[in-house]
Amino acid sequence: MKTYSEARARLRWYQGRYIDFDGWYGYQCADLAVDYIYWLLEIRMWGNAKDAINNDFKNMATVYENTPSFVPQIGDVAVFTKGIYKQYGHIGLVFNGGNTNQFLILEQNYDGNANTPAKLRWDNYYGCTHFIRPKYKSEGLMNKITNKVKPPAQKAVGKSASKITVGSKAPYKLKWSKGAYFNAKIDGLGATSATRYGDNRTNYRFDVGQAVYAPGTLIYVFEIIDGWCRIYWNNHNEWIWHERLIVKEVF
Repeated sequence: MKTYSEARARLRWYQGRYIDFDGWYGYQCADLAVDYIYWLLEIRMWGNAKDAINNDFKNMATVYENTPSFVPQIGDVAVFTKGIYKQYGHIGLVFNGGNTNQFLILEQNYDGNANTPAKLRWDNYYGCTHFIRPKYKSEGLMNKITNKVKPPAQKAVGKSASKITVGSKAPYKLKWSKGAYFNAKIDGLGATSATRYGDNRTNYRFDVGQAVYAPGTLIYVFEIIDGWCRIYWNNHNEWIWHERLIVKEVF
């Protein structure tokens, strides 16, 4: 059993990798989930993707039914068993819980070709009937302290840092940081993220259209360049306009 911090790091590690747990039939959706649960809990899930919810997790995970009010957590395993997924099912890992309308899933073989790496997609819950929530090992006292009080070396210190105020819009500029400055919720208008191009600030270009975020989605911010907020982690090339973000918690 691993800690929640380790599980989140594992999710980031998976992105862009080809996972073939059993060595059969290419990079199936189940390969990613089976590898994750085996790494996390040392339990080898059996069956097709839809059978995941019938596994015995030995009290180390809880299976939840997806209801209209249910919002998954990062690290949950999403299981699809209805509609087009009725025969074999589909399965993936929750990368961002989103809200009751959509969540960000990390998955393989969404297109049925079994030849692509684990990648992100916003899902609207169609056919998603269950979520498997693993239990995690205690972080320990030192990890809890570290998570609550970020070391100064991990923060980009400057006048701009003092402009972050809970309940307000995200600031216009913040230097790059190893740790998140704050988390924020997408405002009522929703947001579409952008990809940054260019090798320095003089020729940066932000092209909107990478992903659509529903109002209320929780976002972590690591840098802000001329109003564009770098989200998820410190080297992820996805950006959201600062006026769409309402600061919820400052770290």
